[in-house]
Amino acid sequence: MGAWVLDLTDFWEVLESNFPLGGARIDLEARLGSDIVAALERAEILSFVRQADAVSCPHPGGAGCPRRVVELEDGRLQAICGNDPPECADLDLAKRDIEVLTLEPERLCAALRSPLSLGGKVEPVAGLHGVYRVGSFVPQPGVKRPIYFVARCSDRAYAEAFDALLGRAGGESYAIVIATDRFTGTDLTRQMATFGIPIVSLQELVTISDHGQLTAAVPGAQLFVDIGRRHLLGPVAPTPIVARARTHDGWQDLDEVAYAQLIDRVAEFDLMADELSRRVWKRVGGRSKRPDLTDDVQAGYFRIVHMAVEKVGYFDPSVDGPDDLLAGKQIFQRARKAIDVKYSAKPAKWRLFKTVNVDHHAEYQFQPDPDFRFALIFLPRP
Repeated sequence: MGAWVLDLTDFWEVLESNFPLGGARIDLEARLGSDIVAALERAEILSFVRQADAVSCPHPGGAGCPRRVVELEDGRLQAICGNDPPECADLDLAKRDIEVLTLEPERLCAALRSPLSLGGKVEPVAGLHGVYRVGSFVPQPGVKRPIYFVARCSDRAYAEAFDALLGRAGGESYAIVIATDRFTGTDLTRQMATFGIPIVSLQELVTISDHGQLTAAVPGAQLFVDIGRRHLLGPVAPTPIVARARTHDGWQDLDEVAYAQLIDRVAEFDLMADELSRRVWKRVGGRSKRPDLTDDVQAGYFRIVHMAVEKVGYFDPSVDGPDDLLAGKQIFQRARKAIDVKYSAKPAKWRLFKTVNVDHHAEYQFQPDPDFRFALIFLPRP
């Protein structure tokens, strides 16, 4: 019986944002699908490491989250909410549901060598987290071109990793493969092409069979033909950055085209807040409903929310807020009401900013729920 080819689109996106990938089987199957998880296990890209003592929660929050795994007197397994009172229902589990599967990056790279027509060995690049030498492309006898895999989750982080590789290469020609091209825009790809370094996205290139065999849609000889060929396209005027967006996938700088494209995708999000137009869209009534629009949201709300998003750790509006905004705590609370989304729970829970008690007063932490799709679009600031 022939093998079925499975689409790895979701896998590459989840891997890029959660590198290296891992979690309880029940959680991974919910995100990727059971067929993909099974195929990745057959390919030995995902492997069992231990039993989980907790599984994810549909509405994360509180000191008792995520749901802990307990064994009942009759031997059954359940995931139990640790909050008092409980904020989500108990979940019956099979033993296989709580198997923790993790991705070993070097095994993934080894599995990529055959579909990409590479030889040589896999090895991590010292001092660069999430960067691996997948192997070598041999265009002709005696010529070997290194191929590197790089995993990052923002355009800025990719640019920094690419610069680091350039600095180490010493003029040597090579190519880079990445999970998706979500964060590597035209300018970055063009810049690397001027050094003769092609950037290859795996998302629409590499698939997997249900037997666990990775396959590339294009032969390696075509993928890496431009290694060493410098594409000097003449001076290119820098594209002005008009906005900076923080989404569930990370930060992104936006020129006019990218900004317009993001706004056009509003129906894909549960929340979109745009400082440029001072508009906020919030989804009400389920995923099938288009988000409702609120116009003329105060500019100060976006400013203080931007500061809270960028703050590492807890955000105290009275201390960390801008000096020209009086009564910072009250303004932040109003801004959260205008921009964040609250869902039914006791006590009330917010999707983006969680309230924490620090030294007997309330502070806030930017901690978006994993299942919440959002886009916060801010004016670029120094």
